[in-house]
Amino acid sequence: MKLFQKASDVVLRASVGLALAGASVAAFAQSTGTGTSQAFSDTAIVASINSVGSDLIDVGGAVLGIVTVAWGFKVVKGFLGR
Repeated sequence: MKLFQKASDVVLRASVGLALAGASVAAFAQSTGTGTSQAFSDTAIVASINSVGSDLIDVGGAVLGIVTVAWGFKVVKGFLGR
């Protein structure tokens, strides 16, 4: 049973890798276009990625702030309990 599970995991990972590689090749082929005109405009994709980055920074900062406050309460409570 474990052998089947391990083989299944390997096949799944290989198929995901193959799909991602195919998507990358297709995106590159589409973005290069033919001739002098560009066949694919990536401005919307770049803007979307840039906005996601700032959102991740905001969420990470909020989580770090909450963890810091919780740790501070724990330390103060430890000092008061002595």
